[in-house]
Amino acid sequence: DYLLKPAPAVRNTRSGAGIAILTVYNSLLLLLALAYFRLIHTVITNPGYTPRGPQWHAQNANKRRNSRSHRAKQIPSDLEKQNGSLGQHSTYSETLSALPYNHDSSVYGPADGIAAPGLQDFYKRDVFSCESDGRPIWCSTCLNWKLDRAHHCREVGRCVRKMDHFCPWVGGIVSETSQKFFVLFVIWGSVYCVFTLAIMAKFVAERPEELLTKTASAALFSLFLLGMGASSLQFVFQNTTTIENLSRRTKVWQLAIHMPNTMLQTDNPPLFRTITYGPDPTSTRTFAILHSKPGENPWDLGYIRNFKAVMGEHWYDWILPIKRSPCANHDRLDCEFETGPVVERMKREAGIDTPSDDDDDVDEVRMFEQRIPRLRMVQTVKGIIDMSGGVASLGDILGG
Repeated sequence: DYLLKPAPAVRNTRSGAGIAILTVYNSLLLLLALAYFRLIHTVITNPGYTPRGPQWHAQNANKRRNSRSHRAKQIPSDLEKQNGSLGQHSTYSETLSALPYNHDSSVYGPADGIAAPGLQDFYKRDVFSCESDGRPIWCSTCLNWKLDRAHHCREVGRCVRKMDHFCPWVGGIVSETSQKFFVLFVIWGSVYCVFTLAIMAKFVAERPEELLTKTASAALFSLFLLGMGASSLQFVFQNTTTIENLSRRTKVWQLAIHMPNTMLQTDNPPLFRTITYGPDPTSTRTFAILHSKPGENPWDLGYIRNFKAVMGEHWYDWILPIKRSPCANHDRLDCEFETGPVVERMKREAGIDTPSDDDDDVDEVRMFEQRIPRLRMVQTVKGIIDMSGGVASLGDILGG
């Protein structure tokens, strides 16, 4: 009304400015509301929890059974006296002792020699986070292996994929599934508050008695949201999270990196620790246990690729809270998250996947192998090399 229907004693009607301000204001408010409701919907329906282990479910089932029978707080001596009345139900300790979990508090993870369920999901990949012994990180609360970059949240009692923080605004976890929508929410909130602040500041001089309080509120929220938006974008460009950023300068990542069979066939033993996985001795995979330098991020892909991994590939994904982050798809077969130059350097220093001295010859041989039956490949390649006097002429033979 101040611009469209002002009092006659104030100023003439300014319809153009009023319509423009209302259009921009409602557009920003709509984008802010969409981002907020998309964030809440994702936090509720797909918070990014990882599954608990079978040991946890067995433990929880025993607790419920003991609670129903009013024996949850009985001392061990009382339980031993009543074992005869339990029938076919085993005691709590007997059930857990049969599960692949080591109850010795000095041991971190399942008992040695026992393959806990889900371990194959790690060693079928080429890179995964591990402990110093080469096994995946174990969550002693969820009683399951931790996926790469997962963090156990005490507020919800669950491990969360790429957890960023617990957000009181939405009453849930901001993780890899909702980080994009949270970033869009704080960014559009910042733009909305800054726009409101600019409009209020423009007209506050005309009617300071009515607009001063609203201008101060807009300034307060603008500073708060601008700070959150800047830090959120910083984490996106660095491919890190709020939790990972707490130890970003000193964090040392331990990674299990698959070693090709050619390295295992040499007589020289590796200078680093290794671990071998496999369902049987005839089908195994050996991994090198390597460490990053303090402060290095193995998931850092560069500013642009980091940004697209969270916000999306196209410009409209960067402003509209519709599609989820590409990094949450987990459609890669080599690792849970795409790795960057840090992992490539670790491989080179360890002698893993070292490139050949003549990459052109390697490419020609690979093309040649695709055109020759597997059973005759070695003899045929040898004969061609002898007749032509070298591998350099393979390109002419392949072209024919």
